[in-house]
Amino acid sequence: MGVMKKNLILAAALFTFACVQSNATITVEQMTEPDYVINNGYSEATAEEVMLIKNRVNGKPSEPAYLKSKNKFVRFCRNMYGYLDPAQDTDERIHHDVHMSPNFRDL
Repeated sequence: MGVMKKNLILAAALFTFACVQSNATITVEQMTEPDYVINNGYSEATAEEVMLIKNRVNGKPSEPAYLKSKNKFVRFCRNMYGYLDPAQDTDERIHHDVHMSPNFRDL
């Protein structure tokens, strides 16, 4: 066998192996679980947002995955800061119904 023929057979074999379908051992359902998302280095807020978007798409009711601080003083300070800084993220950012028409709450 010639060297060129061996190289062509080797290249064809490598191309065939590269084109073979690979099957993942993890499903999309498992990849969007909050525990899996957190274990792969994302924050709790990202995991909660992924869960809420998945529930909206599937038509399931959405509830917060992680409990927020129940300290009244902390909530009061956070709400006051939210009034002063409109860019502050609040619970309403994720837990609200999306309306296509503008509203006074958008301000």
